[in-house]
Amino acid sequence: MPTTDPRPSVRAVRVTIADGRAVTVRELLPDDAGALVAAVEAADPVDLRRRFMGCPPPASVLVERLQAADGVHNLGLGAFTDEGELVGVAQFDRDDDRPTAEVAIEVQKGWQNQGLGTALLARLAEVALTRGVHHFTATFLADNMPLRKLLRDVASLVTTTYGQGEGHIDLDLDADRRDG
Repeated sequence: MPTTDPRPSVRAVRVTIADGRAVTVRELLPDDAGALVAAVEAADPVDLRRRFMGCPPPASVLVERLQAADGVHNLGLGAFTDEGELVGVAQFDRDDDRPTAEVAIEVQKGWQNQGLGTALLARLAEVALTRGVHHFTATFLADNMPLRKLLRDVASLVTTTYGQGEGHIDLDLDADRRDG
């Protein structure tokens, strides 16, 4: 008897970025573990430091997190080339059913500054709203100016604080829907 996946489905979307390249943005699934590990191994060390606020965890930890994602409390979207290379990841995580989730993103160096990060986060926000998430929060290195700008481009800013080299931001995913 076939088993059914209990997670709500996420429709894959095709995204064309500013320089004309296209990717498919879809939910990361346990079968994508190899692509995730390869993406981390190929990533720029400075970008990884910014993403993880230090050294990235071992690949085995990232694979465990991917396999534990339930699509409601934690969900990752990946941007895949036609050749199957994972060139961007955006994810949210929350421990409970509250309407706030921590958000994180990483885009491969050669794909940055072309709108892929914005497209990934915008799609993640759309999916998050269907899962009951209405706020994204992020903790980041205070010198990560590209992330600060990216987050503000995707949702309405509620608060931003800085201290001891870290920034914290709270974004309202519903504000644009109320205003529009």
